[in-house]
Amino acid sequence: MRRSLGVLLVHAFLLFGGVLMAFPFYWMLATSFKSPQEALQAEPIWWPERMKPQNWFQAARLGDSPLWGGLGPGRSLELRFPAPEGGEPPRALVPRTPGAFVDPRAEGTKVEVVYGEGAWRIRLLNTTGEAFRVLPLVVLWPKDLPLSPPLPPDALRSQGAFWRLEWVNIAPGALGYVFHNYLEAWRAAPWGRYFFNSFFTALTQVAVGLFLAALAAFALARLPFPGKEGVFVLILATMMVPGEVLLIPNYVLLARLGWLDTYYALIVPWLASVFGVFLLRQFFLSLPQDLFDAARIDGAGPLTQLFRIALPLAVPGMISYGIFTFLGAYNALLWPLIVTQSPEMRTVQLGLQAFVQEAGSDYGALMAASTFVILPVILGYFLAQRQFTEGIARSGLK
Repeated sequence: MRRSLGVLLVHAFLLFGGVLMAFPFYWMLATSFKSPQEALQAEPIWWPERMKPQNWFQAARLGDSPLWGGLGPGRSLELRFPAPEGGEPPRALVPRTPGAFVDPRAEGTKVEVVYGEGAWRIRLLNTTGEAFRVLPLVVLWPKDLPLSPPLPPDALRSQGAFWRLEWVNIAPGALGYVFHNYLEAWRAAPWGRYFFNSFFTALTQVAVGLFLAALAAFALARLPFPGKEGVFVLILATMMVPGEVLLIPNYVLLARLGWLDTYYALIVPWLASVFGVFLLRQFFLSLPQDLFDAARIDGAGPLTQLFRIALPLAVPGMISYGIFTFLGAYNALLWPLIVTQSPEMRTVQLGLQAFVQEAGSDYGALMAASTFVILPVILGYFLAQRQFTEGIARSGLK
């Protein structure tokens, strides 16, 4: 009984720790679905309006396409607000203030407000010759009338005797409504180019760095030469040097070489990895010496022993090193910020800055962009999880 209770407490503690660790990811994901007002609200919003299924069906009826919405030339959209007749009528307008979610083509929308069949009806007619996907709308609703909008507004404010209801897009469609922040985030920056730069830079660092680290690690682990231990200690000592100390010397060197704002600047300074040398050396030392002695008797040279014996047996270590290197390069912010200036050379981490401006941050779009930026890393980790865990265990790292 006491043992079962102890096991139960251990599992409960681990479960609590797991929930605690997963909470930031849930908050990021929830914020990526929030409207601008929900994202800035002081009171925590645990379940945004865009994540409620009943709103999906309402959004599917708004717009030409049930999935992606929009309003074509000559097409109209009618919103029904149930309310008794009488009193001051509501007002409606398409805002023309420049902003991230405003489509200038929507300014040609004709707005009519009429009463009929127990409801105020707001009719929006596209009088332009072009289709548009974003139709913002502001409705001033008298406070003495019951409020029952056809779709929950993205912002609700008080303005004198009126409620001010704001929608960033009143013609969204179901998917356009739910994934509004993701669509806007993807269109806000050239993410295809950013992803290519990040993956090309990270994968090149992994491939070339792995090759260089394997050569050095094998020499330090299996080849006898004078001063080997001293060389290894000297290499380890360089791990104590903070990376920030090397920023200015590396920048000056790259500037003199004319490599700034090129892939050379993003890749070359980080090809040699002391951590990779140490990690692979530990793996090579764990292999039986008899394997190398037998290979040497058969006439195998050092490179043959490395590529045909040591590396095939050190796959978990190489995967661990690859994951660490890839994550370091993919998540790098400071170095790409220093050595690149043109948008064509920017990486995904710098692309997130598009949502942080002096006027404020668009947290919904920022969290949406952060979600699809870290998604490849999470998928890669789960695919290589087994080898990564084995590699850490066998190398003795903690």
